[in-house]
Amino acid sequence: MLFLIIMNNKKLKIGFDFDGVFSDCGDLKSKAAKKLYNKDIPKEKFKRELVIGGGILTEDEYSNLQKQIYRNDEYADLMDIVPGVLDFLPKIQEIADTKIITSRSGEYLEVAKRWLEKKGIKINAVGVGKDVSKLEAAKGLDVYIDDDFDKLEPLIGSVSNLFLFEWGYNSHVEVPVSVRRVKNWEEFYKEILKINK
Repeated sequence: MLFLIIMNNKKLKIGFDFDGVFSDCGDLKSKAAKKLYNKDIPKEKFKRELVIGGGILTEDEYSNLQKQIYRNDEYADLMDIVPGVLDFLPKIQEIADTKIITSRSGEYLEVAKRWLEKKGIKINAVGVGKDVSKLEAAKGLDVYIDDDFDKLEPLIGSVSNLFLFEWGYNSHVEVPVSVRRVKNWEEFYKEILKINK
């Protein structure tokens, strides 16, 4: 009997990606492309394979753009918060333990942490590094949300509830039924409430 009571009071453990879930990195990349290369690229199309594959930017230009926006506070200050974060994250944190698991590391992670602090967002952020799987950092999570299916795919079978935060740049990506799409923070919050029943 006591065991059942303890299990029912267990808090969900939820992990979030940073770029594309907390910060509107598509918009920032679009602004940076205009500033650095005088190229108008809509944020809905700002995904590596679309921009490089479409011949809009070279691999070197895209890499340089990412370095500029992810390691400089002046660019970070131009980064908008994804609508709904400030409304729904506190509600989620009432019922769940939360943390950010990002591919950022080193100075890139520190820029993200300063941005979160400036926005008044209190959450632990863990950086795994570029091109490193988030599997180890996601162990023990009940839920994980990312805007990049390539980061979610290795978690299938390990994290029971996976969500793709949908943007124009990832709406073309086919996902298995084990990954649910959400269009905004309110929709994600409603899904969390269903899981938490």
